Amino acid sequence: MSDAARTLRRPVSAAQLGVWVAQQLDPDSPLYNCGAYLEIDGPVDTGVLGEAVQRAVEETEALRSYFTEDTGPTERTDPAEDTRLCQLVVPAEPTSLRVHDLRDAADPEAAAHRWMNAEMLKPFDLGHGPLSDQTLLLLADDRSFYFHRYHHAVLDAFGQTVYGARVAALYTALLTGTEPAASGFATLDRVVAEETGYPGSRRHTRDRAHWLDLFEEMPDPVALAGRSAGSTHSSLRRILVLPTALADRLTALGDRLRVQWPAVAIAATAVLYHRMTGSTDLTFSLPLAGRTSRVSLATPSAMVNVLPIRVAATPGSTFTELVASVSRSLADVIRHQRFRGEELVRELGLSGGRQARLGPTLNVVAYVDELRFGDSTATPHPLSSGPVNDLKINFYGTAASGTGIRVEFDADPDLYDEREIAAHQERLVRVLEWVAEDPDRRIGDVELLSAVERERVLVGWSGESRGVRGVSLPVLFGEQVARTPDAVAVVCGDVRLSYGELDAWSNRVARWLVGRGWGLSRLWVWCCRGRWSWWWRCWVW
Repeated sequence: MSDAARTLRRPVSAAQLGVWVAQQLDPDSPLYNCGAYLEIDGPVDTGVLGEAVQRAVEETEALRSYFTEDTGPTERTDPAEDTRLCQLVVPAEPTSLRVHDLRDAADPEAAAHRWMNAEMLKPFDLGHGPLSDQTLLLLADDRSFYFHRYHHAVLDAFGQTVYGARVAALYTALLTGTEPAASGFATLDRVVAEETGYPGSRRHTRDRAHWLDLFEEMPDPVALAGRSAGSTHSSLRRILVLPTALADRLTALGDRLRVQWPAVAIAATAVLYHRMTGSTDLTFSLPLAGRTSRVSLATPSAMVNVLPIRVAATPGSTFTELVASVSRSLADVIRHQRFRGEELVRELGLSGGRQARLGPTLNVVAYVDELRFGDSTATPHPLSSGPVNDLKINFYGTAASGTGIRVEFDADPDLYDEREIAAHQERLVRVLEWVAEDPDRRIGDVELLSAVERERVLVGWSGESRGVRGVSLPVLFGEQVARTPDAVAVVCGDVRLSYGELDAWSNRVARWLVGRGWGLSRLWVWCCRGRWSWWWRCWVW
């Protein structure tokens, strides 16, 4: 049978169509290149691994596909208009695994990272296959990197994880001379079939109503950089492994609060953004597997969906209260996750690069497990999972996974430098330590500054230091009223109050409140809960 006769025509998923349309805007961009590598600690039989990869590719239609389109008779103004996109699945190439020997390099690991980074910048041509390549980088006789680069239109991070596990299983079986069990991978038409009945269904209508109601009013976007830019291919990455003791305490915290680890990670990140920006209405973009059936969960493919989670973080809330709220919001996101993120962006009028209003990306991957290639252990390391808007914070693994918890920051180098990313990452770790110690404290009390930063702010930037009398703010205010009663104290819009007027006004309000039964303690709680948040919009001279 000829190769042409063996070529299969498959439909595309909504995720694939979205990535394909975005890539058409800049066909030579590596923006949608994705990749990961498995760090294999132990010897690897290159011949057996080559056979395992070959068989895995033959089982995986996604890694043997490329795209073709039929267009309508009219001239298109939009890449998706009148387009009937499909993917063609072709036979596997004779050799699916390359081997690159770096054992003689002065620093094999550094050389491997340079090589992988260079490969990640090479664009794929969506109209020609293959849209994936795999290489074994030999660093030593007992250490290697199994590198897999692919285009986001054929595979997503979840699919790559399923595929990597299959390669490891095939290798181990072949190494021991046993016949591997069947993969259970389905054809792409079966994977895509679960999407066909959703658009226009009652479920779609309910999901759409949920998302549009949630974002009837759009919150202001948050960014640690204080400014925004367009999507970019990440070239600034910093990875930190949480201390084992802290990871264990965080796991115990989740058990005690009866919430899953993703809710703890999202809530802690919300505390970081709240304390750094002062915002109380936060939105983060969450990558979701986009799979709702056994077929799609078990088959390497591209189905990922990205939807926002909205978090209310106020200074008076405790972390226990915040994480419970986040857990409920996360359940809502999962319940309505079939609604496509691209559709939500269009419905909210955020197309044209304004997707960043949905917030920085926050990805909690709790299914990262250690793989085995025979007797050699392998630890997964993501390299890129697509475009970065501002900042992408990834949590990989759990304390119980055997690999620990890795916190990875992927940043736009136009907005951040390495020093800033390191500082933000260390602040997030301080938040995690703080919540693990006592989750019932107010999040407004969390301390983000290190001892060095605190010294710089309180002493270094202040110049000379002076002793301060141990008196309260009302006493200091009264002394200022006596000194300059006619000086301007407060400006709010067109309203100006002198110190004398402000003193008289505040006394009248205090007498009015006391006359209605408001004691001092009740008034203090009322103020601390933010009922007078408008006051801080005024500029005090």
